[in-house]
Amino acid sequence: MRTFHLFVFVLIITSAIFSQNVSVTDYKVAVSQATTFRANGFWNWSQVGDSVYSNNASANLIFRKFYTSLPFAWFFNADATGGRDGSRTQYDVKIDGNIRKYIWDKKDWFGFSGVNLEASKDFDQVASNMTVGAGYGRYINATALAKAVRIEEHLLKDNVITDHLPKGIMINIANIIEREDEYRNLYGSEVYETQWFADIEKEIQASGLLRGSNIGSIGILRMRQVLFGINERVNQRFYGWDISAGALFTITTPNKSRAGSPNLTINGRYSYPFSWRTQLNFDAGIFSPIDSSFAREVTVNTGFDFIYELSNRINLLTGYRFGIFKPDGETALVSNLLNLSFLFYIENNIYFGVNASYEKLSRSPKQMKTSLTLSYNLF
Repeated sequence: MRTFHLFVFVLIITSAIFSQNVSVTDYKVAVSQATTFRANGFWNWSQVGDSVYSNNASANLIFRKFYTSLPFAWFFNADATGGRDGSRTQYDVKIDGNIRKYIWDKKDWFGFSGVNLEASKDFDQVASNMTVGAGYGRYINATALAKAVRIEEHLLKDNVITDHLPKGIMINIANIIEREDEYRNLYGSEVYETQWFADIEKEIQASGLLRGSNIGSIGILRMRQVLFGINERVNQRFYGWDISAGALFTITTPNKSRAGSPNLTINGRYSYPFSWRTQLNFDAGIFSPIDSSFAREVTVNTGFDFIYELSNRINLLTGYRFGIFKPDGETALVSNLLNLSFLFYIENNIYFGVNASYEKLSRSPKQMKTSLTLSYNLF
């Protein structure tokens, strides 16, 4: 009991030390949209005398278009590859689209749908499937705001800013961080970082809390460490809950075989951020085919994760997973998996991890494992 009281005391003290002008639940999802279309090709031909030794070519097309916001989001992706090697040709085309929409802006009912198509030289026909479903609740990914808070902590310690940034500035910075894909698509993967960082710096300058005219090289260094996970890790942050039910329908198969029965899936998620250092996540899912074996063949997966960041370089991660697989007319198989990990991010790009796990499967002996991980980033 004393250990538990000490643990709670540490959490309270940690939260007080790292108090901010903004909390996890203040985050509002950014509106982001972008379009990308890229193409590349390759051709290789070689001949010695009158003999052709190689004559092959390939091409790749990529198209991405998305729009994200809290009430409405959609994604469209298309990938096409093809080539010729001598007399042999090959191609593969994948297209998928997804949409998620809250029916009313101020209410929590939402619907979602998705379609996946694939064509290949090796297929007899286009393979396709569709997902439709609905749900209730609000489940928000606030990881971008957690990264903004971590950057702010560094800037305070390095005397780049004089005080905690205002809530509005912090949320604006988080929205810019979340729009990384938009910046990458607009400016290219090689140079987008410059514009991305510049827009974050403009928000910090607008606060009037900079000691100088800009964040300087130390500010850029700290942003890179946080945003790209160099020497430290910002764990994902969520808040809220939702529950959804959907069905996956296989419309056509690649070999023209019978499509089979649709499958029903029910999922639920819940996350509670105790502070900027602690996070509890819970999820559960139930799966069953919609045919004569409905509710007699069932798969259940559930579990939780608890995250405690002792510092920006030391993380405690714990997780438990519980699963049941019940075939029709057979005995259920049960699985239990418990994980515990300490992650240390040391200076000079050294990463050290201590991991332990306990696993018990039906009809199998229990397994207890420990491992140590050491890695060094050369570049």
